[in-house]
Amino acid sequence: MSRFRVCCIGLLLLSAPSLFGWGREGHRLIAEIATKQLNAKARAEVQKLLDGQSLESIASWADEVRPQRRETSTWHFIDLPLDIPRGDWKKFCPETGCVVGRIPEMESRLRNQNLAQRDRAEALKFLVHLMSDMHQPLHVGEKHDRGGNDVKVVFFGKPSNLHSVWDSSILELALQKDANLKAALGRKPGYFERRRLAKGSLEDWAWQSRDVSRDVVYANLPASTPASLGDDYFKKSLPSAELQLRRAGVRLARVLNEALGK
Repeated sequence: MSRFRVCCIGLLLLSAPSLFGWGREGHRLIAEIATKQLNAKARAEVQKLLDGQSLESIASWADEVRPQRRETSTWHFIDLPLDIPRGDWKKFCPETGCVVGRIPEMESRLRNQNLAQRDRAEALKFLVHLMSDMHQPLHVGEKHDRGGNDVKVVFFGKPSNLHSVWDSSILELALQKDANLKAALGRKPGYFERRRLAKGSLEDWAWQSRDVSRDVVYANLPASTPASLGDDYFKKSLPSAELQLRRAGVRLARVLNEALGK
């Protein structure tokens, strides 16, 4: 759990925006996918709690408030080692909390009609964001490199790090290459796609993200230092990145419908 041992983590996070999960565009896409699947009651509750704001507009709120809410820094990730079998995730979650532990807490607060609307709205904002973060593979897979932040790469000639590439660069490049991709990713999923992607538990989804980190993010990484990432890495990574975005949107909708739509 190397990231937990870094001193003054709040200051570190302030100086290293690449620790954030999915860029703004990715978070908005996930929220858009989820919004299209909300049932009528859940949609009305979301509008009431957010005072007319959309899920897309608040999707990155939890990152924006981190400088003022430093206690939430560890909520956005969990370090699950790449080389262990699936099992108990709790021993990898620090006392300050992790993404797998905070999501159920936010869902519980969202369901609690006795809480003030302000507190339920905050829980909703965290829930939307943390569900997205959990599907960014490098917010879950652990290789003693701070979620890929310590892995120097050159992405199509531009110096970067592996975490930043998965946060934003892959999706940004894909959107530049295909003008229709944003609409395709944000489309409402059909019945069978929803059924396939929404199945499983929160723990299943976390371990699945870990597996993507192991089997795609790192497995296709060149051995050179810094690793030179071009068309080959991009083409091998994009399908998994797109799938993780779709999974996150479908699963966020399931969680919100269960919490607000019954």
